[in-house]
Amino acid sequence: MESLQSQTHHTVVLARQPIVNTSLAPMGYELLYRKSSDALTAEITDGVAATAQVIAASLFEIGMTNLVGAKKAFINFPRTYLLNPSGVPIDRKSVVVEVLEDAIYDPALLASLRRWVKAGYSIALDDFVFDVKMVPFIELSDYVKLDILALGQDGFFQQIEALRGFNVEIIAEKVETWEEYQFCRLLGVNYFQGYFFEKPEIVSSKSSKVNSMTLLQLMAALLNTSKMEVDELERLISQDVGLVHKLLCFLNSPITGLVASVDSIHLAITLIGMDQLKALVNLLLMSEMTGSRHVLLQNIMIRAKHVELLAKRRGYENADKYFLAGMLSMIDVCVGMSLDEVLSKLPLPGEFINAIVHRSGRVGNTLDLVASYGTGQKLENSDELYETYLGAIGWADEFIAYA
Repeated sequence: MESLQSQTHHTVVLARQPIVNTSLAPMGYELLYRKSSDALTAEITDGVAATAQVIAASLFEIGMTNLVGAKKAFINFPRTYLLNPSGVPIDRKSVVVEVLEDAIYDPALLASLRRWVKAGYSIALDDFVFDVKMVPFIELSDYVKLDILALGQDGFFQQIEALRGFNVEIIAEKVETWEEYQFCRLLGVNYFQGYFFEKPEIVSSKSSKVNSMTLLQLMAALLNTSKMEVDELERLISQDVGLVHKLLCFLNSPITGLVASVDSIHLAITLIGMDQLKALVNLLLMSEMTGSRHVLLQNIMIRAKHVELLAKRRGYENADKYFLAGMLSMIDVCVGMSLDEVLSKLPLPGEFINAIVHRSGRVGNTLDLVASYGTGQKLENSDELYETYLGAIGWADEFIAYA
């Protein structure tokens, strides 16, 4: 039983640290990524995946209400997510979008943040240091976070003076002593965060696992077809009980505002809608694809699309078959089993399996060309392979950063 549970469940972990007012009562909590329940720091190697895991945990497993109640949830957003505001499934009423100091403050980011604000979100600038070029960003923001530990009292005072006249609330962070707290209060600061008040508290929950290949197939179907039938989506989603569970959890969250009961996967898909479903599937993919798995996901999608585009270039029918062949040709790396063993467990025609494993037939030949090109081999038809490869990279970049 324990072995079965380990295959179907895992533990999701994050930390929360209160942001308090002058009465030392929480006005909100910063939600922080943690790799495990005994991790003392974030240990972030992939900012996109870390943010995705925090959002996914608050959305599907732990629940935003359980984490922050009616307070604000401050969440760090890397540049990739900031530039794609429309597809991140979070509640604009409860979430404050924290812009990290390394987000690259350029016109593209400014334009994107304006879309966030127009959509009703609150913005916080994290680890802020004043510069004239930052003025447009300050004017968009509700909060500015100043690190007193890094700035020191003199530097902190200078930042406060530079920000006077702007309609923003200052949050003093990394406050570790009573003296620092009193110093910030005397300067008119209303909100505080740091070890003096409380260290980050670990929050964990059991979570149902979702099969990565199901997510890949579902996202590929959603991005690969202009009009996707709900019945086909239902078929894909029904393969994975963990995914069904997470989608139902989402429908039950305050973000949807739904009061209807759901008694079928078909109805769940209809209520969620295509755009929101894309965002949710992308979120789950990003939350799983950390580090080397993130690179693996990108390589899988480039190969799948490359095979499909080459087939289309040559006028072959059923291009979606080529896409699936490209995707499944790397499934052995995902699951740690031999390719023929994995494919034998899937409901695939024998001819299709042979095309993937033994590179037989037109599908197998196309797949073999793409795989050989990917290893740097010189081939006769390199021009069409190069052009379709560039198209595959562009599509995969959109897939990875979809919003």
